[in-house]
Amino acid sequence: MSETTFAALGCSEALLAALAKRGFETPMPVQAQTIQPGLEGRDLLVQSRTGSGKTLAYGLPLLQRLSDDRHTQALILLPTRELAQQVGAELHTLVPKLPIANLVGGVAYQPQLRALQMGSPVVVGTPGRVKDHLDRGTLDLSRVTMIVLDECDEMLNMGFLEDVETILAKVPAGPQTYLFSATLPAPIAKLAKRFLKDPVQIQLAEAGEHAVHADIAHTPVLVPDHQQVRALVNLLLRDQPSSALIFTKTKAQTEEVAEELTVSGLPAAFLHGDLAQATRTRILGQFKDGKLRYLVATDVAARGLDIEGLPLVVHVGIPTQLENYIHRSGRTGRAGAKGTSLALVGWKESRILLAWGRRGGLQLDWRAVPTPAEIREAQTVKLLDGIQGAASAALLTQAAQLLKDADPVRLVAGLLGLVQAEQSAGFELPNEPERKAKPRFDSTRERKEGGPRPQRSYAERNAARGDSPRPDSAFSKTRPDGSFKPRSEFDEKPRPYVKSKPSAAAGPRKAWEDRPAAKDTPRPWKAAPTKAWKKK
Repeated sequence: MSETTFAALGCSEALLAALAKRGFETPMPVQAQTIQPGLEGRDLLVQSRTGSGKTLAYGLPLLQRLSDDRHTQALILLPTRELAQQVGAELHTLVPKLPIANLVGGVAYQPQLRALQMGSPVVVGTPGRVKDHLDRGTLDLSRVTMIVLDECDEMLNMGFLEDVETILAKVPAGPQTYLFSATLPAPIAKLAKRFLKDPVQIQLAEAGEHAVHADIAHTPVLVPDHQQVRALVNLLLRDQPSSALIFTKTKAQTEEVAEELTVSGLPAAFLHGDLAQATRTRILGQFKDGKLRYLVATDVAARGLDIEGLPLVVHVGIPTQLENYIHRSGRTGRAGAKGTSLALVGWKESRILLAWGRRGGLQLDWRAVPTPAEIREAQTVKLLDGIQGAASAALLTQAAQLLKDADPVRLVAGLLGLVQAEQSAGFELPNEPERKAKPRFDSTRERKEGGPRPQRSYAERNAARGDSPRPDSAFSKTRPDGSFKPRSEFDEKPRPYVKSKPSAAAGPRKAWEDRPAAKDTPRPWKAAPTKAWKKK
């Protein structure tokens, strides 16, 4: 956090009062470096990670520089509908009476057309719907003086960069432009060079490709792919987080995981791009308000979500790129709060995660899947904590009456059955070495880093389970006690292979076998084709 104040940066009295009402006293690092040059009208090229307070970093100077005119003065482009609606709501908390047009896909056009016709100084939207309104002639950008490109690298990843360039080309030359991006790949740098004029470049220490978020603990779990959902149930039952955002790779997986969690007594909802916008908004509202504890979503559906106080992010399988993993994990540990990023990975993905740990400076704290016994122990501790704080005088009297006529142990057991009737006890997963072992080493460097143990051989794994070694090319035939013995101990020696001549007892060869193969001589086993069709 910065030691400066919003007042020292030049914020107006109205904005200072709105910030104080929301409890914002000192600006975050990205805000401390961007607000003053933004108020001066400078272009900004800011490289900062997600969750660092970027909305206020460009929102405060943008709101203060607006005039009283009702035409469109500022345009804010973002990669997803949810993020656009979130930014619009954030600006409304600072200036409640400000007309803002939210131009996003998946919703009806009429409310958007009405907002544009009434006059909205600020337009917040996604590139696709904004371009659509431009093509229809319902959006006029001829008097725009400020443009914000937020999460620009994500717009590039989602294929929106061409639409962004088309939109910017329709804005008159000279608007103040803010470009925010966690990374600066070549297409983004080219876009900035084309549309920004002498920008103030700000690169925070935590930004960039190898970003390390000190407030996020990375705790991967090694578990086979087909057991990952059940392992997730055990982990949630053991840790009992107040809420969790769970990422999956496909839309179908979101529904499967949410169903399994709900069946196990962990009510969850799913979120993906095929849902209607009204349904997505309702589910997100329930999750933000704490009415929904677990939300299972795809990357695109949850891009840019800002959930206050989210303690846990879960990856059911990791994404294909480190940058996407960083973005996923950035949903927790926001605004100085602590958070945990839990990844369920198989053997192949564990190797990728280890490489990302070295490349991105991630401290990986591997853990095992909790057993049902560990889950019951954790539930008992939480239950005792809750009981000790809820013992009123009336309840103590009722408890004394119950203890007069019943065995205490049976009484407590019955009460536990009622309390935990709808809650799963967890899954008894197979006690395979892969469940608690970790990926094998590729170098001594990983050993020094405290990485996983080497993979064990088949014989070692079977010995750990109490089984006999598997027969392979080095083992055959059993001893009297049932164990295998090597070929060197065989009683019989294999006889060398000798090609034998045909026996006379087999009889004389057929005549056609002795006859030389003539080109036009038909073989007995290959009859000549009939020419009956030529006689007709």
